[in-house]
Amino acid sequence: MLTTIQWTYLFSILLIALVGGYFPFAKPEQVRTNGGFPQGEAFSSGVFLALSLTMLLPSAFQIFRQQLPDLNYPIGSVIAIIAFLGLLAMEHMTTHAIECERIKVKSDRLPARIPLIMTSMIALPSFFLGTTLGMSDNTAATLVFIAIILHKGTAAFALMLTMVRSTLTRSQTVILFTFFASSTPLGIILGGFVHKEFTASTALIKATVLSLGAGTFLYMGTLHEMKHASLIEHCGKRNCFLIMVAGLVITAIVRFVVGEAHHF
Repeated sequence: MLTTIQWTYLFSILLIALVGGYFPFAKPEQVRTNGGFPQGEAFSSGVFLALSLTMLLPSAFQIFRQQLPDLNYPIGSVIAIIAFLGLLAMEHMTTHAIECERIKVKSDRLPARIPLIMTSMIALPSFFLGTTLGMSDNTAATLVFIAIILHKGTAAFALMLTMVRSTLTRSQTVILFTFFASSTPLGIILGGFVHKEFTASTALIKATVLSLGAGTFLYMGTLHEMKHASLIEHCGKRNCFLIMVAGLVITAIVRFVVGEAHHF
């Protein structure tokens, strides 16, 4: 059973996703590119990095040490690396598939495969982020929530742009976007269940999910969208770079105030 604050996080994230996708869906004829929210994306990159390296991984290390005291190996780091490289590989394949489809297509409408691939690519890390939020307590949960909110609305807007420019019907678009919007809330529900039923048998599951979350946050803060990643596209500007550093420093300070990593 989720707590009241977790339900608040769940519905807030769902609402942000729906709001982010509303305008492109409601007025597809007016859909156009826009500059996004570079400062918010830069700040979230710093938060993602600090959450990954100062909260999630240390929490996973703590649990693995408690449950597997004889294992002298950084298994949490290996799981995080696997998550990071897996998401990066998926994005490489997604980008290649999209570019090939665009070369083949002569019309202005994108084939339906492109938004399908993009939705799967974005929904998977969104699910991991939601699971991490569901497992988190107090201040740590608030930081994870802020980081997700800063990303979710922009991701929803960009994904809906692709959907309405494709050959998907409006009913297919609704179904596909609902799948994306619900990915993080479903992760919160799963994370809340594992956290609530925390026993020796579920401890390793929690440590594994935290490690996956650490790799996901690290990926989201660095190479997500690859050449269009916030660290590459926005943080080359001094103000965005400073905002990114501010997000990292603030999160690291909060980690210091919170104290032990196993508050997750």
